[in-house]
Amino acid sequence: MEYTGWERDFPISKYLTAKAARSKIPLHGTFELTARCNFNCKMCYIHDINSMKELKERELPVSWWLRVAEEAKKEGLLFLLLTGGEAMIREDFRELYQGLAQMGFRLVLNTNGSLIDEKILDVFRKYPPGRINVSMYGASEETYKRLCGREVKERVTQAISNLRKIGLSVRTTMTATPYNCHDMEEVYEFSKQENTLFETTSYIFPPSRRENKEQREEVIRFTAEEAGKYMVQRGKVILSPSDFRKKAVKVVASCVEDRIKAEESLEKDVGTKISCRAGNSSFWITWDGKMRPCGLMTTPESDVAKEGFSQAWKQIYRYADEIRLPVECKYCDKKMLCRVCAAMCQTETGSFDKKPEYVCRMAEAMLEEYRKEAGREE
Repeated sequence: MEYTGWERDFPISKYLTAKAARSKIPLHGTFELTARCNFNCKMCYIHDINSMKELKERELPVSWWLRVAEEAKKEGLLFLLLTGGEAMIREDFRELYQGLAQMGFRLVLNTNGSLIDEKILDVFRKYPPGRINVSMYGASEETYKRLCGREVKERVTQAISNLRKIGLSVRTTMTATPYNCHDMEEVYEFSKQENTLFETTSYIFPPSRRENKEQREEVIRFTAEEAGKYMVQRGKVILSPSDFRKKAVKVVASCVEDRIKAEESLEKDVGTKISCRAGNSSFWITWDGKMRPCGLMTTPESDVAKEGFSQAWKQIYRYADEIRLPVECKYCDKKMLCRVCAAMCQTETGSFDKKPEYVCRMAEAMLEEYRKEAGREE
């Protein structure tokens, strides 16, 4: 899967991130401000629509988040992502956002876009975020209703237009599911029309963080083979036929090269460490105050309220340093396709060092799609 982090948008951050990882500086952070959301998406990994009142009562106040932000800033935090749930559902969102912006962080927001009103736009005009990632779940009200339980497509598209009008960088993101995959091309065309960045994925993490077991079992996602097909579909949508074929040829050749390297290697005893930022130069604080290397993991974690930010971060990067991925993934010829990570392994198998079969089958399906294209006569 294509990486969508800061490094691609701001090249200097690649250099800073590498230095931070070596020194265990928490340069990147995520504040998950709430588990509440005004949508009820069928693939959500956290939201529980049946406990909105209880979730609101358990939310941490603005003062807590600002205090933690000050502590994190002293430790080196610069890039801060605000997410949820839907962060803007908090009545005090504008107060919290403004307080964080005044600290000098480069802020990015994840949002479904439906709650962006003039008051929020005014705050963004005064304190522009580095980027806003707006999830667009379909190209029609019917699709939104099926997937999210709300008919708000027009509201979301208007929000994206309004954000672009005031000069903000926007990324239109789409999670492809059995409910909306047919809308991918239309969503991309809208993204082009509004001159936004565009990102899509068809891999959906198992909802291991949902507290309600029944709702965990209700989540519907593609079969691994379907997910692989739609991961490749993005390239077909955004690239010209000739450029897509060039990409397919390159991918197939790279996989062959990786297989040769794997067959020649003799070191097949220990899996690799975490290779992304999680627990190296990045942390995630959940809506109830627990720090984790990544928000999609359930462990390891440290209680920020009890330990304080600095101590919690030390515990997290020590825990993360001990994690090892599956040995099989280290030498797999398709690893450049699946980009397997610790969160995938844990949510799919319950363990960091067990091979996630769903992801393996998805990568194989991706490779098969690329093989078909690479072998096609021009």
